[in-house]
Formats: sequence, C-alpha cells, structure tokens
Amino acid sequence: MLFLLACQDPPGPAQTAAAPAAPTAPVALPKSGNPAPDLSLPDVEGGETWTLSAHLDPTGQSDPKGIVLAFMASWCTYCTRSLPTLVELQEANPSLEIVTVSIDDSPSAQQKELEKVRKAGLTGPVLAADSATLRAWIGSGRSVPKYYFIDHNGVLVAKDDGFGDKVQPLMPKQAARALRD
Repeated sequence: MLFLLACQDPPGPAQTAAAPAAPTAPVALPKSGNPAPDLSLPDVEGGETWTLSAHLDPTGQSDPKGIVLAFMASWCTYCTRSLPTLVELQEANPSLEIVTVSIDDSPSAQQKELEKVRKAGLTGPVLAADSATLRAWIGSGRSVPKYYFIDHNGVLVAKDDGFGDKVQPLMPKQAARALRD
C-alpha cells in the first residue's frame, strides 16, 4: 500500500464561495521520459527571471548537469520535512541545481518560503509560480510537494508526488539519473 504524503492548498475565500468552480479542460502533465516543459519565472530573492531552458546544456559540458524543480509552499509541512533531503542532494551532487518553485499566492508567503529554504541551507533560486506554470506542471489541484528531476538535455527523468518514507530513499537515485551523461 502506498500513501501519498502531501499538503493540499488551504481553502481561501475563492474556494469556499457557494458557487462551484467552472470546469477546466484536462491538462497533460509532464511525464518521465519526455522533454520537460520550459518555464520562465521571477526569482523571489532578486526579481530576475529564471528560465529552465537557459540552464540546460545538451553537451553536458557545463553546470548544472541536472536540475530538480521542487514545487513547494510555505504552509506545507511535508515540503518543510523534505528540505534536509534536498540539502543532502545538493551537498552530494554539486552539479545538481535545486530550484524551488513557490506555489504561494502572496509575496509575503513567497518570502516566507524563501526564508525557510535559505535557513535549511539550499542555495538555488526560489521562484514565484504563476497560474500558467502551476497548470502546466501540477495541474488544477495544488497538492505539494512535487519534485521533477531533469537531465542536461531537458528530459524529465523522474517525478515524485509528496514526500515520505517511500519517496525519500528514491531521491538520491533519481538525482543520479538526472546527472547521467
């Protein structure tokens, strides 16, 4: 039996309103073995735009040789619990760039996520997700954490939903796959 340990977005005013949400068309989410969709988002720390495709090198000659996109939120306890594992991955794999994508709506919550990530010891960018990115990468739900391991060619080599005893031991192997030439 596999349990998904993830956090759901706490309901806000828009989600608790009496009117039902309008149905949305299904979205084809990224799948392992396929090219990762590009994303271009502002860095919470400096406001500069970080673009996935600009950090890929099909020759494999420059760093980073692999990227982990970690979709997280300031209110998510499983996201916080995963930070030491992400720090271990960062320390064990200097050619692996760990990029946090905050799904928080407000700048203050995004800042809280940045502070949490820095306090844990992660050095990669913390990006502010927009609705198009959230829809393309995590769909209509807002269940986090989600981790995407991407190789230097831009291919998604592994994806994890949630964090716990089943996911944690897989992450070093998934990072190694993202770093293979």
